[in-house]
Amino acid sequence: MQIRKLGILLIIGLACIVYGCKKDDTNAVLNAPETVSGFTTTAPTVVLSGANDSVAVTDFKWQAPGYGFSAATSYTLIFDTPSDTSGTNAWANAIKMTIPANSLEKSFLGMDFNKIMNQLGLPFDVASPIIVRLKSDINQSTGAASTIPSIYSDLSMTVTPYQVILIYPKLYVAGDFLVPNWTQLDQSGWILASVKSDGFYEGYVNFPNAGNNFKLCTLPSWNGINYGWGGSGTTISGSGSAGNCYFGGPGYCKVAADVNAMTISYTPTNWAVAGDFNSWSVSANPMTFSTVTNQWTATNISLTAGSTFKFVGDPGWASSFGLDAKGNLAFGGGNIIAAKSGVFTVTLDLSTGAGNYSYSVK
Repeated sequence: MQIRKLGILLIIGLACIVYGCKKDDTNAVLNAPETVSGFTTTAPTVVLSGANDSVAVTDFKWQAPGYGFSAATSYTLIFDTPSDTSGTNAWANAIKMTIPANSLEKSFLGMDFNKIMNQLGLPFDVASPIIVRLKSDINQSTGAASTIPSIYSDLSMTVTPYQVILIYPKLYVAGDFLVPNWTQLDQSGWILASVKSDGFYEGYVNFPNAGNNFKLCTLPSWNGINYGWGGSGTTISGSGSAGNCYFGGPGYCKVAADVNAMTISYTPTNWAVAGDFNSWSVSANPMTFSTVTNQWTATNISLTAGSTFKFVGDPGWASSFGLDAKGNLAFGGGNIIAAKSGVFTVTLDLSTGAGNYSYSVK
């Protein structure tokens, strides 16, 4: 009897062992996919403008990677220029966007996509190549990062962004030379802006007359502080009894006002395009100012792809605009590189106050 019971126990034990082995055979085995499959966009070429701000301009889709087991997968869309995607510091200047867990699609309205392109520093109104990378990660059940390596997929796009006007603190010009006169106009050409919100304002103003009287106002009305004559041509006053500021023109000037130090300065400029194409002459290709658009334009500029140029405001190069490290127009910046060969109309727009200066080559 005891032997029989022992035999039954042995059979049960063996069954458990076999069952256990079979159960182990069904354990998940990690797959390590090399890329995220099916990463596509509905619009590989996108031209952005105010007209499509509220319209979906591109839709990214992809397939869930097969890791071999059920896991919460998170995704990141990464945007960058091709030149920043290789080398020691590859993707260092990329713009990243986290996608909700397990989502397999991300659509962008024109306004949102344009902001990303502006952050990348793409030139305005120019078709530029970008690389979009999709990064896939799986997380532990605790939410902590997994030790499983990230996987990626890349795609190429061409995007033409437009300039987003950033809103900085402003001073509005009101003067006897405006139409209607002595009215604060929240319009291009009549704005000084404070990029650092520190009381220092800068902008470019066209003074059309031999004598130009004006004030700088903190509001688009007379209900704020209105800065006028501070006792000399280089000082201002916020007193309600202060007279008008005065500039003897005509002249197109950079106007810099410091409401902390109560100072003002005027730098007359007359813009030209200088570069490889004209042996860096400051007189060969003068620009023409439009009182309608408040922009400077030069036509029939012959450029070769890879050649360089800058905007010059005076014969001695005391005033010039080039590009900063992010590709934005900047006072005293480096050379602008022509994207392609041809004959172009080049435009310089200094009308929107500091922080929003721009140019175009068309």
